[in-house]
Amino acid sequence: METAEIAAVILAAGKSSRFGADKLLTEVGYKGVRQPLILHALAPWLEVFEQIHLVTPINNQELLGVCRSVAGRVNFIKADKSGLGMGHSLAAGIQATQQAKGWLIGLADMPMITSDILQLLVSELKQGAAISAPFYHGKRGHPVAFSNQYRDDLMQLTGDVGAKTIVQAHETLVQAVNIDRPSIFIDIDTQADISLLQ
Repeated sequence: METAEIAAVILAAGKSSRFGADKLLTEVGYKGVRQPLILHALAPWLEVFEQIHLVTPINNQELLGVCRSVAGRVNFIKADKSGLGMGHSLAAGIQATQQAKGWLIGLADMPMITSDILQLLVSELKQGAAISAPFYHGKRGHPVAFSNQYRDDLMQLTGDVGAKTIVQAHETLVQAVNIDRPSIFIDIDTQADISLLQ
C-alpha cells in the first residue's frame, strides 16, 4: 500500500464560531513564519502526500484564494451539508475519495501536527492496521487513519462527532502510535489559543 493509495482528507469546513472570525484565514506566526493558519496546518501534510483533499464549505472562495500557493496539490471538496456538522463534512471527503485503500483524516486547525506523526500513522495502515491513531500519555489525539474496511461507515456519518463513534466501536482494533508531545491535541479554537504556537 503506497502513500498515494492512502487519501489525506483534511476537514476545513467548520464555522470558527468560538474564534470570532474565520480562523483558517487568520495570519499567525509559527516557526518564524507569519501566514494564514490553514497554510501552517497543510505544510506537514504536503511533506508526506503528493496530493491532499481539503473539505471546505460550499462558499470557499476566500479559502481558495489563501491556498493558491499550494492549489496544484490540493483537491478542494465542497461539502454542501457542512453546516450540519463535522460528520457531514467527513462523509463528503470519503465520498469524493472512495477509491482509496485507506484514509488519514485530519483537522485544518491543528498546525502543530508534524510530518513524522503522519508518516507513522500511514506506516501502520500499510502494515495492515484497521485503524491507527496517535496517543500521548494514554490519551488519543488527531489525526486518525482508517483502512478501507470502514468506507461505508465513514460515508454514512452525520452530525457533529466526526469518526469518534467508529473508533469507539472498534477500540480493540486501534493500533496506537505513541507520540512524545501533546501536539496531537492542540487545535486553534479561540484567539487565546494562538499563544500555544509560541
